[in-house]
Amino acid sequence: KRIENSVHRQVTASAWNGLMKKAHELSVL
Repeated sequence: KRIENSVHRQVTASAWNGLMKKAHELSVL
């Protein structure tokens, strides 16, 4: 379960980074 948790955390982090990047691009526009 620990490995699963770390993978889930990585996926969440990458998704969060993508959202922040999109929000930043939108704010720049």
